[in-house]
Amino acid sequence: MRTPREADDDSGQPNLTPFIDMMFILIVFFLATSRFHDAERDEAIRLAQSRSTMPISTPSNLLVINIDKDGKTLVEGHSRSLEQLENLVRERRKEKDVEVVLRADVRGYVGPLAEALEICHRLGFKTPNITYAQGE
Repeated sequence: MRTPREADDDSGQPNLTPFIDMMFILIVFFLATSRFHDAERDEAIRLAQSRSTMPISTPSNLLVINIDKDGKTLVEGHSRSLEQLENLVRERRKEKDVEVVLRADVRGYVGPLAEALEICHRLGFKTPNITYAQGE
């Protein structure tokens, strides 16, 4: 005589519902506890468009300098004066394999971007990267 459990499960395949539930729980856990590196990219800054299709590399030791439309320089979410920016770039220059990325708002003035570039060049960064938004 067959039990009710055997009558419902004629295919002989295991029940995957608990496995799928556990996978969803793990995905939610990892998404909730992950730190995303985009935190230093200020979303209020609208980048200039570029038609270039070069891949964007993501080095591990990266100094991101954001310049908003009002000309304020933001590093790690905090507004910095030119002197503070210069000291920060000087300190980061001592680290190994550090790269500088400048993100300037397209609606802003060119002066603050030029000043940040000048600081980077003077302190030994020969090719700081200027980030553009991917264009069509």
